[in-house]
Amino acid sequence: MGVRIYFKQSKVELLPDLHHNAERLDSFITELKKIQSDPNYRFRSVNIMGGASPEGTKRFNNWLSRQRADRITEYLFEHAKSPLSEDQITYEYPGVDWEGLKRYVLNDPDVPNREEVLYIIDHPGDGDDRVQRLKKLNWAIPWLYLYQKYYPPLRASQVQIIFDRVFRLDSIKKELRKFSITTPIKLPELKFVPRPMLPFYAALKTNMIYDAALIPNVGIDVYMGGNWSVTVNWEYAWWKNDNSHWYWRVYGGDIEMRKWFGKKAQEKPLTGHHIGPYFQLVTYDFELGHRGYQGRRWTKAAGIAYGYSLPIKARLNLDFTLGLGYHWGQFYEYKPIDTHYVWQKTRRRKAITPTKIEVSLVWLIGHLNSNDPAERRNGR
Repeated sequence: MGVRIYFKQSKVELLPDLHHNAERLDSFITELKKIQSDPNYRFRSVNIMGGASPEGTKRFNNWLSRQRADRITEYLFEHAKSPLSEDQITYEYPGVDWEGLKRYVLNDPDVPNREEVLYIIDHPGDGDDRVQRLKKLNWAIPWLYLYQKYYPPLRASQVQIIFDRVFRLDSIKKELRKFSITTPIKLPELKFVPRPMLPFYAALKTNMIYDAALIPNVGIDVYMGGNWSVTVNWEYAWWKNDNSHWYWRVYGGDIEMRKWFGKKAQEKPLTGHHIGPYFQLVTYDFELGHRGYQGRRWTKAAGIAYGYSLPIKARLNLDFTLGLGYHWGQFYEYKPIDTHYVWQKTRRRKAITPTKIEVSLVWLIGHLNSNDPAERRNGR
């Protein structure tokens, strides 16, 4: 049993006329007196939870939460005639009322970038930077919508009466005598509310440079949260023609960690700038009729890759990536003579060089993983 007491933006003064605060608190005190005097109830405490809207710094909102709770306490001690000791008051200082904001957003399908807003609310991030992330989302359009419509009612604190109901044996016996086995029992209607699907971001892709070189390949990029994703690529080509000594063989892959950043990355995962480390394993055998080069076991490379994923359709991106790294391994050099392949020499390669180049066609998969704001807003 409780009431909400409202405050002006960034203020701690308890204004009696603001949203009928005085009437709310007087009604609360009346109920408190009833519970304290009624033998059917056992009064335990008054709980005061100071609240704030998502504005300003985390430190300031925590201070605001405490100060507002203190003002309500002063009002109760001044106006409540029945005794109320300090040990009968408990406090909570949550700072920003994120749960209250989430309830508003869940009940309003018109919130711009609604699913992205819910994702930010549910994922505080490093240092709880949700306020700044909301301001950066889609040119601050969702922020302005929430600021005008829902932040004013969030500038409030809650006051609750905590009590127990006392069940007396004589009253229970009276109720048992009234009960008949033939009394129909009406069960409450159960309403099952479907749980909303959580956002899921992933992508399938193919490097069109490798495709043009007759090297089929496929990759998958999975978003892990916090603007990080993991990418795994694999390629496999096994073309040969023994009659003309023509070989075009390569297979292997790489794994890459990507940190996404920039304006586009704030609007939607797997879009915009990315940078991160990668590791490659590949083996090959290339020979076009005159001289051949065959990798001995695995050739390895490790380095740093930078790229940009450009939206071109609702579910399609173009990803441009270049990786610079350390490349090492052995390979054989040979010559095809008649029906034999004659070894010439074994070479070692150790160098810092570009070892990764991509111009990939990316197909975005997953719930809300679309470049179309309308699709994300409608939950498709």
